[in-house]
Amino acid sequence: MTPTKRRPDRRDQILREATTLFAGGGFEGTSVRVIARACGITEAAIYRHFESKVDLYREVISAKAHQHDIEGYLAAQEGRGDIEAVLTRIAEHVLGLAAGDPELMRLMFANSVDSNDVATALFREVRLPYITFLTGELQRLMDAGEVRKVDPFITSRCFVGMVMDCALNVNVWEEITSVEFQANDVVCNNVPIFARGLSMPAGAPTTN
Repeated sequence: MTPTKRRPDRRDQILREATTLFAGGGFEGTSVRVIARACGITEAAIYRHFESKVDLYREVISAKAHQHDIEGYLAAQEGRGDIEAVLTRIAEHVLGLAAGDPELMRLMFANSVDSNDVATALFREVRLPYITFLTGELQRLMDAGEVRKVDPFITSRCFVGMVMDCALNVNVWEEITSVEFQANDVVCNNVPIFARGLSMPAGAPTTN
């Protein structure tokens, strides 16, 4: 007896097609009708799996974050090394995502200025894990007297934002300046600057 071919999981198919389309056209520029056509189904079929286009987009971003296990990677890095080592691991991981998953970068680039719901999904799933991790590491190093007293959340947002900007815009920099950039230049150039600025000088008193 010939085995019956399994029908592909419809929800997974929708997520795959929506990911590609959102990455190419952005959230606002991609309609549910276009996604349904790409899947060969009706719009009503999509709404059987997702409550709205925003819900579908959130699931796309969540699936991407889980694919790379961002939180799992960061959890394994907790409590390891000085501030330069911590910053280096964050920068290298973000830049590794950019190199290994251009589709994720296109999603972020195409959708970062869209509606609050869309921007919130990107921030929560992709940026916030890095910010939360670095906030905790800064607090650990401040408590140990290795790092100056700073606002750890603000500092973390600034550093992660800088690395994300590099990951998203390195090609734009090259076009504007006619100078060839490598995304990894941010590690060699900017990480030591941040680390020196945050490190507590030997013998210096703790300041508020």
